[in-house]
Amino acid sequence: MSGHLSVGDRWRIVSLYYDEGNNVHEIANLVGCAIRTVYRILELFEETHNITERNGRGRHMALNNDEIYTLRQILYRYPNETSSNIVNRFLRRTGQLVPARTIRRYRQMLGFRPVHARTQAFITTIHAQQRLDFCLSYATNQWRNIIFSDEKAFVVDVSGVVYYIPRGRQRPIHFQSQVRYRVAIFGAVWYNGRSNLIFINDRTNTTTYVEYLQEALNGHLHRLRHYHFVHDRPRWAHTTLAHDWLESNHIRCMDDFPSVSPDLNAVESVSSWLNKYVQSRHPNSQRHLERLVQRAWNAIPQVVIRGYIRHIPDICNQIIANNGWQSIG
Repeated sequence: MSGHLSVGDRWRIVSLYYDEGNNVHEIANLVGCAIRTVYRILELFEETHNITERNGRGRHMALNNDEIYTLRQILYRYPNETSSNIVNRFLRRTGQLVPARTIRRYRQMLGFRPVHARTQAFITTIHAQQRLDFCLSYATNQWRNIIFSDEKAFVVDVSGVVYYIPRGRQRPIHFQSQVRYRVAIFGAVWYNGRSNLIFINDRTNTTTYVEYLQEALNGHLHRLRHYHFVHDRPRWAHTTLAHDWLESNHIRCMDDFPSVSPDLNAVESVSSWLNKYVQSRHPNSQRHLERLVQRAWNAIPQVVIRGYIRHIPDICNQIIANNGWQSIG
C-alpha cells in the first residue's frame, strides 16, 4: 500500500466510498492518490475493518483507529451538534476526554464540511403517503432510463448574489424589488446525456410547454425511445397534449411521480451545481448571466449527473425509513 497517505486520508477514503457513495475514480481525484491505492485501502478495510497494515504507518495521530472509527460514527449520527457536544458523546462511548479543537481537526480531516440545510417543500400526510408508495415501487430501480426535467429561474439581486429558485415560486417580499437580472430555463438530464438548454421568455402554458419539450429533446429522441419522463408536476406538464407528444416519441410520462419531491428529481441537484458555477463568476449583466447559465449547462461533467442519478435509490430508502417524510439528501 502507498505509504504517503496519512491515517486521516485513509479514513477519508473509507468515508467517501461507504458513506457518500463516491466511486474509486472520484475518490482518487478528491484525495489525490492513485486509483490502485484506493482499491487497496478499501480491500484492507473490508478484510480487517482497519486501514493500516501495521502500527506506525502514516502521520502520528492523537486517536487510534478504533477511536477514529467511533468518532466517525458519532459525526454521521449527529451532524448538527457542536464540537463540545461531540466531546461529551465521545467521552461516553470511549471513556477518553479529548479537546474540542481535536474533534474539529478530525472532523475536517474525515471530510466533514459545514453547510446550510436545504430548503424542503412543505409535505402533508397525503404527500408523505404518495412519496412512500412511489419509493416502495421504485427503490430498486437503477434510474438509467429516466429523463429528469424541470424549469428553473436564476436571479441576481442588487448585491450581485445569485439565487436559484423553482420557476413559479414566489420570491420573498424583501427580495422582489431588488432583482437586477433574471433568467428562466428548461432542461432535462438522463444517465448518459442532457437536453438542449431552453431559455424561457414568456409565461409557460400547455402549448409552450410542448414547444420546450420539442426544442430541448431535438436531436436526442432516437436515443430516448422507451424512456420514462419525470417533471415536478406543474399543471401544464400533465396534459393530454404533453402526454400525446411524449408517447408519439415512444417516451412514457411517469404519472405517479409524487408532488413536492424535488429530492427525487436529479435535475434539482444539477440546478444547484449550475447555481454554484454561475454565482462564483459574478454575473454583471443580463447577457452575462445568460452566457454563464449556458456555459454552466455545457460544463457540468456527465459523471456528476450520473452520480446524482445513482444517489436516488439511497434517497428512496431514506424516504421509506422516514415513512414518506423528508430525506436527508
